[in-house]
Amino acid sequence: MQLWIWITLLAATSQNIRTAIQSHMKDSLGDYGASAIRFIYAIPFAWIWFLCVIRFTDQSFPSLNLEFVFWLALGGLAQIIFTVLLVKLFSFKNFVVGVAFSKTEVLLAALMESIFLSVAINLQFGFAILIGTTAVIMLSLRGNLFSLSEVKVSLRSQSTIIGLLAGFTLSISVVAFRAAINSLDDGDSLLRASAAGAIGVVGQALVMLVYLAMKRRAELQAVFRLWKFGIAAGFFAAISTAAWFIAFALHTAAPVRAIGQFELLISIGITLFIFRQKISKAELVGIFLLAVSILLVILNS
Repeated sequence: MQLWIWITLLAATSQNIRTAIQSHMKDSLGDYGASAIRFIYAIPFAWIWFLCVIRFTDQSFPSLNLEFVFWLALGGLAQIIFTVLLVKLFSFKNFVVGVAFSKTEVLLAALMESIFLSVAINLQFGFAILIGTTAVIMLSLRGNLFSLSEVKVSLRSQSTIIGLLAGFTLSISVVAFRAAINSLDDGDSLLRASAAGAIGVVGQALVMLVYLAMKRRAELQAVFRLWKFGIAAGFFAAISTAAWFIAFALHTAAPVRAIGQFELLISIGITLFIFRQKISKAELVGIFLLAVSILLVILNS
């Protein structure tokens, strides 16, 4: 296989491991503490990577501007909200369903693009949205029950609302981070992306530290007391980010994002063999349909 495929698989795997650590630690750290560790403990790894990119590509620190700061702040805040919502979702749904709901980001981003940027909806995209909607319905069901009344209740449930909000805020963060990276004039795409990652994670960590210090002191203390898990989460978060950046630098976006859906398969394995959680038939069907709809959107782009 080509190098970019292996790197994409590494990115997806690392991302899944980081999320699994956060899911595992939510009982000990609380929803906000478990969310914070991915930012706080990722700082040294993100900056080591960024400085290595500068050193080995013989480039200089990029010149920052107000447009970069605006988009980075928006993307960073949206990513914080997404992370908290995802961790909260694990209280209602198993691990793989939580991850699957976050993947609706691809569908929601494409839908927003068609609405606000007047991008034409062709037959393939319309079919993808239809399949994706069906997938969300299947993922929201309680058990394998399937009836009109059950669908109505499930779609209005707290877990479904949180899941869709998680996908929505992730789509905002992805768009904003891309805008931040593109707003920099200096360096190649790898340098600009690494700079956004390193600078952004510092701001995100500060926001989480201030919030925890003001509102959730016990969770903040737990974050530093259970530092080994925090370092593991930060390490895999940094590997995931760096691997995604490299993959996108080596190849075009659509195939990378398509291969990245391998994350759903890893999530199924973690759900069954690590967390020992059950996956219903309806959830499996929903995951399969969601993967198909996402691939259709990616190929359509």
